[in-house]
Amino acid sequence: MRVSAFFSTLALCAAALHAQDPGTRVVPGSGVIDTPGRYVLNNEANLRSHGASILITASNVWLNLNGNTIMGPGGKNGVGVHIRGVSGVHVSNGFIVNNAFGVVVENSNNVSLTGLQIRGEGLTVTAPPPETGIMILQSRNVAVRNNQIYNTGLGIFVRGGRSSGNHLSGNVISGGTNAILGICYNPSDSDPNGPRGDLVEGNLVSGFNIGIQFSERSMANVLSGNTVAYRTMALDIRNNTNKEQNTTSVQIP
Repeated sequence: MRVSAFFSTLALCAAALHAQDPGTRVVPGSGVIDTPGRYVLNNEANLRSHGASILITASNVWLNLNGNTIMGPGGKNGVGVHIRGVSGVHVSNGFIVNNAFGVVVENSNNVSLTGLQIRGEGLTVTAPPPETGIMILQSRNVAVRNNQIYNTGLGIFVRGGRSSGNHLSGNVISGGTNAILGICYNPSDSDPNGPRGDLVEGNLVSGFNIGIQFSERSMANVLSGNTVAYRTMALDIRNNTNKEQNTTSVQIP
């Protein structure tokens, strides 16, 4: 093949790759996604105040952070991505740094979070809640898979009796000096019941005072095959309807 023909072929291939998904939209400057569709974050996003860097209020949204960083204001303020009152949302492939909450899934269902790297500042916990990587609030069928959460006071927080059927798997959750809870299940402020019917499996939880905690009102959840390196307690399961199997645990000296 002649050199000119070779580069012409490369150009055609690149054009085909660029055009393979012409329906993808850029995340609006407002940060609010209120129309279904595929979205990509093309630049770094910075939040200088309270609120959410990206707020998703439409169902059937596929958001690719495209390897970019959502940078929060620090000081336990802000939310990186807030998914609220929707169904069928997928968020993946990016960095979320220095927010009070990296991702919040609220009153939603059929949501997946994959390939996210969430990092906190490791702030001292003076009042609840601490810096939190991911919070699932009154939501169902949420898949949290293959994410990395580092240096937050609380890794993954699941709340409320309407939370059920969620799957937390393959996540690496590592705490810093002020790490309190790796994975925590409890009621919400307005609901005395805790989550139920979730599967928490194959996660690495390391460096927290308590690795995994289920409150008394969190029932009928399953823990399977997790690895917990803890400071004070590996598992704190306060209701015996929750089932645990094959946990590997070690206390950090």
